[in-house]
Amino acid sequence: MTDLEHELRRHFGHAAFRGPQRAIVEHHLAGGSALVLMATGEGKSLCYQLPALVRDGLTIVVSPLIALMDDQVAVLRQKGLPATCIHSQVERADRERRLEQAARGEIKLLYVTPERFAVPGFLEAARTLHVTALAVDEAHCVSHWGHDFRPDYCRLGEVRKALGDPPCLCLTATATPEVQQDIRDVLRLGDAPRFHTGVARDNLFLSVHDCADGDAKFARLLASLDRTGGPAIVYCALIKDLLALESRLQRQGLRPLVYHGDLSAHERKAQQRAFVGSPDALMLATNAFGMGVDKPDIRAIVHWQMPRTLEAYYQEVGRAGRDGQGACCELLYHGDDVAIQRDFVEWANPGADFVRQVAAHLQGLGDRVHAVDLDALRATFLGRNRRDGRVETALRLLRSGGCTTGEIGRDLALVRLPDDDELADWLPDDKRKSDLMGLLRMVRYATEGLCRKRTIHEHFGFDDLQDGCGSCDVCADATAWQDARLPPARPLAVGDAASAAAETDRAPTQRGDWLDVEGLGLCCVQRVHRRGGGWSADVERASDLSSHAIDLRKRRWQRLQR
Repeated sequence: MTDLEHELRRHFGHAAFRGPQRAIVEHHLAGGSALVLMATGEGKSLCYQLPALVRDGLTIVVSPLIALMDDQVAVLRQKGLPATCIHSQVERADRERRLEQAARGEIKLLYVTPERFAVPGFLEAARTLHVTALAVDEAHCVSHWGHDFRPDYCRLGEVRKALGDPPCLCLTATATPEVQQDIRDVLRLGDAPRFHTGVARDNLFLSVHDCADGDAKFARLLASLDRTGGPAIVYCALIKDLLALESRLQRQGLRPLVYHGDLSAHERKAQQRAFVGSPDALMLATNAFGMGVDKPDIRAIVHWQMPRTLEAYYQEVGRAGRDGQGACCELLYHGDDVAIQRDFVEWANPGADFVRQVAAHLQGLGDRVHAVDLDALRATFLGRNRRDGRVETALRLLRSGGCTTGEIGRDLALVRLPDDDELADWLPDDKRKSDLMGLLRMVRYATEGLCRKRTIHEHFGFDDLQDGCGSCDVCADATAWQDARLPPARPLAVGDAASAAAETDRAPTQRGDWLDVEGLGLCCVQRVHRRGGGWSADVERASDLSSHAIDLRKRRWQRLQR
């Protein structure tokens, strides 16, 4: 019989299991499947990692983000544990080598995205491996009604069947009762047990501050950050608002880090590493940031604009205070911000006719489809409204459904047109209504003045808070709670975190630098990319705002003083 405590110490250095971890591990090692609901930071990953290391065979782990799986594998490899990942950013030769290692039994944990199973030949190759378990992380992505729906997750039930129905752990921190049932249905869990730790986080103080305008928001933000001290994340819904906030903070003498989808992969990694390694960094981010960030001492999460759902909100605030110490999570509410999330709902539900039209347009381009770029498609279908995200949603659905391959602007190819049944499955008639109801629940949370935590607990199907929670602005005095649970107040750090992030990888320049570039003149750096052993940059020329890509090794340039 396996000594689980010994294996826990040997592989992970932990003296004891936490919460239901041991029960989950024993159940899984006995061949059982389960639905695991555990709050962010409570050790979901160990529930499948430890069984994978002590049992025979291979565990395939489905993870939604490449950056997340890279980080998880890196941590395991640092411990000397046999794990690897296969995804689109891994060179083909390396992908084949890693599959061969798995076939030889040298790998115990293989991380993949759900999209990987749609790549021709991969599922067939996986069936030849000795797969003895399947773990599905962020399992709420299987549900149309979840806040992070990913169509590729919907096929994981078929994948599990093709792999011989291995025991399956489905793990998530944010799943309502409806989403939990979808997970059971899609992954074919039947009456497999549910293990959960509830959603209680007594060390988090939740509050909402009603702000009359942007100036009131900014003043409140500075006051909140000044009081909490320590590392903090400020979430913004829109990149343009994030950049405007960055400029405003810089005028206060601060140099926040930033993380959003318009940064290069190198810049995102550098910014994340700088944040994780800093004792007091301030990160401005869209919701692209946070999943898999291993930083236990985050003292504050501030939402500059509200997220669309309570699930997304609680997942984001759950990144604070993982060390068990006090942390403050504040939503800066302004009624006009609701319109931003209303737009997101519309963009996420473009309608079957819109997706059908995009597919037909791609078909009409013929051999020219590989050269079409996103701006051209937006201009065709959206006119001047370039913020509208329906084209991106349509492209994502077509790719997930196997109708297209490749990437827009590079090697996009149309394989086939979607049929009506597929479109109905991707975009159920009542999904838009469900999304709007999710937004309404978020607005009610911010405006009704009820216990914040009780509202959240009931939303996730728990009725464990009958009286006041004692840790929200409705049930407790914020100042008294902060004085009792937070370290002494200290001024905001006035550091050069952005330069520190650039220095992390010794990049010769960074976003926001002004360069004098041969043949172009004065240019502002928009993104910096690592290219093999060198660097390139996307720059915007000051004279006409045109965009250019330059190889920093081959083009003569000089950085101007800030």
